[in-house]
This record gives sequence, structure tokens and C-alpha cells, in this order.
Amino acid sequence: MSSLVVLGSNGFLGKALLCDNNLVKPIKAIVRTIPINVDVCKNKVTWIEADLMTPSSLIGILSEGDVVINLAYIPDSDKVKNINLINNIIEACIHSKVSRLIHCSTAVVVGHIATNRVNELSPCNPLTVYEKTKLALEQCVLNASLRGLDVGILRPTAILGHGGKNLLKLAYSLTHGNKFINYLKTCILGKMPMHLVPVRNVVSALLHLALSAKKLEGNIFIVSCDEDKDNNFQKVEEILLKELGLNKSLIPKIIFPTFLQVLFFKFINRNDINMYRTYDSTKLKNHGFQHVDSVNEAVRQFSHSIKLNGFENISPNKAI
Repeated sequence: MSSLVVLGSNGFLGKALLCDNNLVKPIKAIVRTIPINVDVCKNKVTWIEADLMTPSSLIGILSEGDVVINLAYIPDSDKVKNINLINNIIEACIHSKVSRLIHCSTAVVVGHIATNRVNELSPCNPLTVYEKTKLALEQCVLNASLRGLDVGILRPTAILGHGGKNLLKLAYSLTHGNKFINYLKTCILGKMPMHLVPVRNVVSALLHLALSAKKLEGNIFIVSCDEDKDNNFQKVEEILLKELGLNKSLIPKIIFPTFLQVLFFKFINRNDINMYRTYDSTKLKNHGFQHVDSVNEAVRQFSHSIKLNGFENISPNKAI
């Protein structure tokens, strides 16, 4: 029987995927080093050590008919190394005759563009090294589809959930920061879109594409939750305050209207923040995908992980 092969299983998203209750295929988790707590997930997972930077490392691990989900990425590394990584994966997939490769990218590959509503056809203008590298990896995957490999690319927005780092800086600020500064921050940022997407939605989207009866043929899909009424700074902060057991400010908050926020960000030279931007996941929904979690639920799960683990082993200054 063919397997679902997950590359990059040790990360936040990989762990969430391996522990998902909807997995129906046998799972191979490919990692550089097998983690100590492999029994955390209830699913039956075969853990295999492999060095993805070695071209031959996946030969003999992948089998004909397998479905591969690639979450692997080398952070704080140059573009060349990551391109070598994805090319090794692609060559192994083609050599082993896997049935499909799903590559997890990011919605921020679009970079800085004038378009307010972003979809899969929006032009990309990446500015940062991260954005440029992620877009280059997508192109490698799309090139593989020309060689007969069925591929699909998923672009999530900011992934949030239990054990994740998104919102960590905000949570740290609310629990340890200056209350007056936090008050001002809410007034200024209140209506700012957060572009959060629950991790369970991303996992569900990956599995939906991986197990789809339809060929993906190099299609790109955005998974977002921008239409959720709680997906803005003020609402997210309110949920965090409640779930972390923190008191709200007694002074009524005067939220800046959107046009003033736009002027403020221009004044501080943050032209990368578009107050009107939304990421459109209509294409994925039309493919049959349905959300499984709300932003409210994801923030609650994240808050629970903070209460359990605190801020140990994580630098809030590096969190999004």
C-alpha cells in the first residue's frame, strides 16, 4: 500500500500534520534526527532518518505511488542551499515514481504589490531574501510538473495554533509589557488585518490536496482565513486577554479609522503593511476544501500552549 510521506516533520506544521485525526494512509516521517517524544501522536508513524541535502538519501525510502508532502526548508540559509534541497526531493520523487508532490510555500511570496485582493494569479514582487527564496522554490516545483510529476503548491498565510510562534510577541507584550504602550498600540493597530490561518486548516488543506482524486497539474492554492471577523489586531488581542486571564484596560479604546492607520504606517516608513489587503482562498474552496477551525479557536489553542509552556525556549523578539 502506498504511503503518505512527510518531509520536514519536526517543525510546528509537521507535528500538527502527523497528529491529525483524519490521516488514513500509512505515514512515513522523514527527519534528519528522530525526535525523543515520537509517541506524542496517536497515529502510526514510521520515523526515518535521512539527510535531504544528500541526493541519494530518499532513494529506497520513497516508493512508487507514494504521496509526498514537503514542509522542509532551511531557515537562515541562502537560496542556493534551499534550491539544492528541493531539487534533491524532486529528483527522488521522479526516480521513485511517486504519484504526487505537495509543496508547502507561503502567501508572502507575492511581496509588495499594489493589489489589495491577492489570489493565485496575482503577480509576485518579492522583496526579502525569504520571499525570493520561497518563490524560487515554487518555480522548481512547477518545472517538475513539466517532467510528468503531478505537483501542487499550497500558500498559507500566517499559521497559528498550539505550539506556534505567530502571536508570541503580542502575547509576551500583553503579559510582560507596559500597559500604556499596549493601550496605544491597540488604538493604532486595532483594525489591522492579521492574516492568521489556523494550523488545523493548513493541515486539512495539505491532506485535501494530497488525497484529491483530481490531478493537481501544477496548480497553486492559497489557504487563508481573512474573511473571519476575528482576524484583526483588536479582536485577536481581546481573545488573548481573555484566554490568558489578563484584565482589559479600564480606559475605553479609541480605534484609529483605517485611513489614519494608512497615514501612520506611511509616516513610519512601513509601506509593506497594506491595511486593505486580503488573501483570497476561493480557488481552494472551489476545489472542495472546507475550513475546520476559526481564528477564535486557533488563538485559544495558542493561548493554552502559552499557559502550559510559558515563553521558555522561544525568543519573543524573533516571533511574528
